[in-house]
Amino acid sequence: MKMEGIGNTNRIIMKAPKVILVAMTIFGLLMIFFSFWIGIGILVATGIFLYVCLRRIPARPPYVGVVVIWGERLPIVIPEGWHIFAPFFPFMYTVTMVSVEKVNVDTTFPNIRCKARIEDQKEEQGITPFAGGEISVKISYTYSPDYKGERSGQCLISFINSGGHEGVQKIIKDLIEEDLREMARTNSWEDITFSSEIKGRLVKKLTGEELTEEIAEELNKNGLPDIADLGVKISRFNVGEVKEQGELAIAAEKFAKEVQERRGENEEMEFVYEWVKKLKRMGVSPDVALDTIQVERGKAEKKIRAFRGFETTAKAFGEGLSGILKKP
Repeated sequence: MKMEGIGNTNRIIMKAPKVILVAMTIFGLLMIFFSFWIGIGILVATGIFLYVCLRRIPARPPYVGVVVIWGERLPIVIPEGWHIFAPFFPFMYTVTMVSVEKVNVDTTFPNIRCKARIEDQKEEQGITPFAGGEISVKISYTYSPDYKGERSGQCLISFINSGGHEGVQKIIKDLIEEDLREMARTNSWEDITFSSEIKGRLVKKLTGEELTEEIAEELNKNGLPDIADLGVKISRFNVGEVKEQGELAIAAEKFAKEVQERRGENEEMEFVYEWVKKLKRMGVSPDVALDTIQVERGKAEKKIRAFRGFETTAKAFGEGLSGILKKP
């Protein structure tokens, strides 16, 4: 417990309850030898004084206390355990308890409007040239009040002044959302969806540090203090799912489906082309070869029978399969 720079008056106030308690105990014990009941009365008063002044700062879940004297918070951290305070006149000495447990936060930021791609920047039907699709971004991070560093007392005061856990989470959420929207103004949804820079940008926004390998290791090991004067340490930060929303999600799904269909068609055409070449090398005409392949694959069996006859198809089919099986 550091007490530098708090003034002599505050030092005296913090030590006075303990001194008074010890003095009353000794005086009561001595008085028993001279006046038993007066001594007992003093000891009873000492017990009441102890009951009023004794406070416990819990360790599970972990808490610490920030000293408050006459309504003024002092940058002094009181650890967990039993302590003696004096929350009455003339001392007015107490503490504000702060939970210092690590908190995991998962937040999804919806409706992030991105810049349109260059080829899509057309003003049609009232849509501005730079309006792109919307995405949602999932962010998860871990933080805890910074109560172990050199400025632990000042950090905890900043944490309390920021609104405690609820206030800090709201401020961090606003900071992240602000940076995501700023990034979206200059990037398309594809750029953000497949970007590896989001985490680095946001870590720098909160801690002021470039996300090098050394900084990433320090972040995960000991945490990094924030630069927003919130009094916390960020000890984990991850960018989760980046997902398209609304019409953009429908369009992206349609595009992905079309790509898969085109890929399948290309593979099918290559397969048919290679098979036709093999049948041609065995002396089968291209028309018969193609019809044979379609019959075998169930694509146009009836049509081929109607125009060319079952015998021709069966013969070509047998020749084709026989030739293919003989090839190494």
